[in-house]
Amino acid sequence: ICLGTKYDLDYKSPDKSGQIFKSGDDLVSMYKELCQAYNIVSIEDPFDKEDWERFKHFSSLGICQVVGDALLMSDPKRIERAAREAACDALLLKMNELGTVTEAIERAKAAKEAKWGVAISERSGESEDCFSADFAVGVGIGQIKAGAPCHGERIAKYNQLLRIEEELGEDVFFMGEEWR
Repeated sequence: ICLGTKYDLDYKSPDKSGQIFKSGDDLVSMYKELCQAYNIVSIEDPFDKEDWERFKHFSSLGICQVVGDALLMSDPKRIERAAREAACDALLLKMNELGTVTEAIERAKAAKEAKWGVAISERSGESEDCFSADFAVGVGIGQIKAGAPCHGERIAKYNQLLRIEEELGEDVFFMGEEWR
């Protein structure tokens, strides 16, 4: 949680000591070390949604994919600004935040035009409907965020992706490093 110019890393602790505050620049350094030490390839919303300068700085390092969720809120104006300022390099597309499939396609297209990755995201308590898996493949979205395969609604999406792969056969391939 961001308090002015400091980030409170202890905000979820029941016995908050108030001792674990970091500046935005300290967080950049910490994320850089973690990404390099643990081969982290993607971080979602590493900073407060209004800390554009930190997003831009961290993204410019090219250490990992920086996914905008709260930063972008699937808002076309925020997506345009983030693309113009190079504040992130991937969009987290939440179908529930959009009114229509057409809007979802437009947001994915805007992200791709910015040469960003796109990840489609599920919400907690999602149904077993597989639309998001079908949409991801149909629109060419390279990432899906459905959670650990431990609940029926999540497994349904992953199983649908496997069925699509089986159906397409030789016409599909693993993207590997080219996933964006």
